[in-house]
Amino acid sequence: MRTLLRAGVLTLAAGSLLLGSTVAAQAAPAGTITIKADTRLVLQPAEFGHTALFTVSFHNTSDQPYSGDVTFTEPIAQSAAVTDQLGACGLGQTPDRRTIYNCGLDPIQPGETRLVELPFVVPAKPQPFAQIAPDLGTIEAGGSTVSFAAIFQSTTGSTSNPVPYEQDTTAALTVTAGDVVLRRQADGTFQGLVPVTVRNNGDAPHHDLDAEIALPAGIEDWPDLDVADGCTGGGVLPRPPGGATNGCSVTGGKLAEGQQRNLVWTVKAPAGSVPGSLGAGTALVLLNGGAARQTDGGDQDTFTVTIAP
Repeated sequence: MRTLLRAGVLTLAAGSLLLGSTVAAQAAPAGTITIKADTRLVLQPAEFGHTALFTVSFHNTSDQPYSGDVTFTEPIAQSAAVTDQLGACGLGQTPDRRTIYNCGLDPIQPGETRLVELPFVVPAKPQPFAQIAPDLGTIEAGGSTVSFAAIFQSTTGSTSNPVPYEQDTTAALTVTAGDVVLRRQADGTFQGLVPVTVRNNGDAPHHDLDAEIALPAGIEDWPDLDVADGCTGGGVLPRPPGGATNGCSVTGGKLAEGQQRNLVWTVKAPAGSVPGSLGAGTALVLLNGGAARQTDGGDQDTFTVTIAP
């Protein structure tokens, strides 16, 4: 499976509850950058998961353009979405596996104030009580630093008396695959569809999904995925003797807790294939980006492959 470094991917957010609305840069050196941001990133409940848009202000107090980098440390692992307001980012990691983003910033002219809006998506299920992330997010630029807390707003709209938020570290997926019957096409080849449904039962960190399929002998290589965002051929599922595999990233981004997504693999066999059962195949779906794979086998399912007369 791939490891992805996207240009303009950031994250930040919180730890302990901070009161007030805005905080200025701490010990900002004269003639560089002053940063202002809200002291709280409030994650609002959606139908599934939480989202937020966080605005950060960078003011150049010097008489020279500022063309340095911006560094963000997230309080919640893999909580960032993508913004095109920043350039390419290099990635680091805290000891507790939160990501540190070091990103480019177009030059800020003397006296100019630059506003950057940072989107966040957290897969945690909305709750009837507020929650707070255990770690603070930070933003650094031009020798200045600000910190802020990440608060999960309750389903009733409250942010008061938040309880500590604890993020899962292991994936909790349920994958269901349907049997496939390959039917003769106009050109004499055979084709069929393997429907796969994946449900996320937790909030472990990830930025999207990866899917794999392994097929028995008699199937053409490189089966197609209908929602693929690039394929590598696989690497987790073993290739059956004489069989075929493929692995692809799945479009759609994060899968929130309690949410499910449907995938379809197109499977083909060559003309002249003998009708009958070819055996069993396996479909696998994994969280991509941070969470450990589950060990109970719930992230994969088997199905039968049959060629119709």
